[in-house]
Amino acid sequence: MTDIIIPIKNLSFAKMRLAGILTPSMRGELVLAMLEDLLGVASKLEPNQIWVVASNDAVFDVARKFGALPIREIRARGYNAAVNLGIAMLPENTNVAILPGDIPLARGDEIATLIAPANQQVPTIRLAPAHDRKGTNGLFLSGKCLISSGFGVDSFSRYMSASRSIGVEPEVLDTPFLAHDIDTPDDLYDFASLCTDGTTGEFLRSVDLPLFDLIPKKGMA
Repeated sequence: MTDIIIPIKNLSFAKMRLAGILTPSMRGELVLAMLEDLLGVASKLEPNQIWVVASNDAVFDVARKFGALPIREIRARGYNAAVNLGIAMLPENTNVAILPGDIPLARGDEIATLIAPANQQVPTIRLAPAHDRKGTNGLFLSGKCLISSGFGVDSFSRYMSASRSIGVEPEVLDTPFLAHDIDTPDDLYDFASLCTDGTTGEFLRSVDLPLFDLIPKKGMA
């Protein structure tokens, strides 16, 4: 069994790089839509337990729909602090995977490969890089204390170095759909060009902006 931790930033400050095209409430709705798509896939990969770390009740409402357990941040202190809060809730000897909440295209087979349980007698670290191979869109640890949480700019190279510093050659996974996160307008263009279904696609179809004209309206081929 692998425990999955999904940290979600405070919705009031979510996706600030999209502030030029989406209002604050739209950005919050986008985060919830992406989380719903991710949980809809990850929750089918039983018997894994999913934990959602957040500070907004709206996030926990989505989490509970899929059987995920909420961990409330009393005071948001950043993404890695949220990861650490989730990890602290787990037993010492456990497999753990961290997924960001903004990967609505992630497929079940990709997540299953990332979170496959590993023998804790042999330290195992798996990395799913973001599409730019700078960020990290999935981290698996066969023991929660193997390396420290270090998400952020250039986290992929830092995780590679941290793994090797403890004598573990990380498994780098080829996960093209999990690799597609949504942070910038260009990411939204790419998402729209894929004409995907799901809650995120439905939300973007409802947004009256030229950016999303690539996404077919319901009922259109």
